[in-house]
Amino acid sequence: MRAISLVNKLEFEFSGNVVRNAIALGDLDNDGLNELIVGNSNGEVAVFKGQEKIQTISKLTFVSCVAIGDIMNQKKNILIIITADGWCHLYAAPEVDEQSEKSEKQSDEIDGQTQSTSGSGSLENLPTSDSSSNSVKSNKKNEKVPLVCIHMQRIPANSKSILLGDIDGDGTLEMVLGLTDRVVRSYKWVGNPHKPTLNITDSNVPYEPSDKVLGKFVALNKWECANQIGSITLHHSLDGKGLLLIAQPGGTFMRIDCSADMDHCSTANNSQHSASASTNSQEHSISGNVDYQRLGISRMRNPNISTEILGDLKCLHGPKDENGKRDLQQGAMTGRPYALATLDGTIMLVQDEVILWAIAVDHQIFALTKLDVTGNGADDIVACSWDGQTYILDQEKNSVRFNLNEAVQAFESGYYNVSLDKPNETCLVYVTFKNKIIIFYDIPIKDLNCKKFEPNFDKLVEILIRKGDTREEAKEKIRNMDKKTKKELVEYLLYYVKP
Repeated sequence: MRAISLVNKLEFEFSGNVVRNAIALGDLDNDGLNELIVGNSNGEVAVFKGQEKIQTISKLTFVSCVAIGDIMNQKKNILIIITADGWCHLYAAPEVDEQSEKSEKQSDEIDGQTQSTSGSGSLENLPTSDSSSNSVKSNKKNEKVPLVCIHMQRIPANSKSILLGDIDGDGTLEMVLGLTDRVVRSYKWVGNPHKPTLNITDSNVPYEPSDKVLGKFVALNKWECANQIGSITLHHSLDGKGLLLIAQPGGTFMRIDCSADMDHCSTANNSQHSASASTNSQEHSISGNVDYQRLGISRMRNPNISTEILGDLKCLHGPKDENGKRDLQQGAMTGRPYALATLDGTIMLVQDEVILWAIAVDHQIFALTKLDVTGNGADDIVACSWDGQTYILDQEKNSVRFNLNEAVQAFESGYYNVSLDKPNETCLVYVTFKNKIIIFYDIPIKDLNCKKFEPNFDKLVEILIRKGDTREEAKEKIRNMDKKTKKELVEYLLYYVKP
């Protein structure tokens, strides 16, 4: 396996123990630039933007999970912090002040520019031709906007995994939590009909979370697994049906069909639920079909080893033919693949319940993520071990590895914004046991395919011609020549034939 070296990196100081799911990358303040969020066992959550730490949320308890997403379904990203003792905290970036925003908009219109603000408070930049709007946008991104706690709620304790996704196909996000007691729970945010939109304009006045005027999380489902939960992922079948994949020991997993009855969720696309809709959502039970997949257990070296699973891998449709081209029509008839990895070092790619390939490495894999490293539109698999050995594999089994040379307690891959004047860049994030966060960005990999060296056919022909063969005899000999003889000719070409 080819080894690579990464040079561009950022380092931050951050003390405390960090668990696997207490790290996330995402756009917190809805400005189009991604931030990094890391929580520790001391109840501290650090927010990093660019090349500095912009905020520390403290006085929490053991942070077990963090996630970023539009969980309120108002087109505004929210930071979700789950603590091990059973508290769910929601943090949001304050809205832009309406009067200052109005004056900026009027000044922009005078200059011949147009810049508007969406209902969620995030900037929507329309096409412009003058640099004044860009300067306004840059100034807004330079502002350090502290997050404000907007909601607190008691939930069952001991959460270890979190997933945000539309699991029932109603067009809105749900929150799925995996607990250490082998239970998986799903929640939906139900908003207060008297306060339909999130509006925070003054970050200096802390929002009182005990009011709970915005709404609350309503429990939807509870599933109990046979063994300890590794990770949870959302995977869509060929017909678009959402499936929850819950990793179980030994390369196995539970698959839950969470598709809801469309008659019950026809109005669920609207995030402004009424009181009657809140009651219905509590009484409504998703018709879920649960099955247990054992496809990988024969390939595992240890059937009791912990497992990570990763679904919805974007792929380049269609298999390659002899000329390296893809049959797009045939590829459209197959579903997306998903990946599994075990602590003993087995990595598999599966599609339609068929194992496409599997490899075994000699390092303990504890984190499995996806990232389009090469920029070809397909997701690559990124697996990290406890000792910092990182494997990057594409869906055709081509792979490279990178060694951090430090023990790692948490890992994430994704997109992070290093400079405000540049777009988000691919990155690998490591949280080490030496109280450091290391971000390697701008990963310079264009192709994972390692091509074998093939000597130039015409030059080999010239060597045989110099030895007395005719051109046709030389071509025929080279076509039928074995690798060892070709190697000897290449050595002759390098050392004895003058250019």
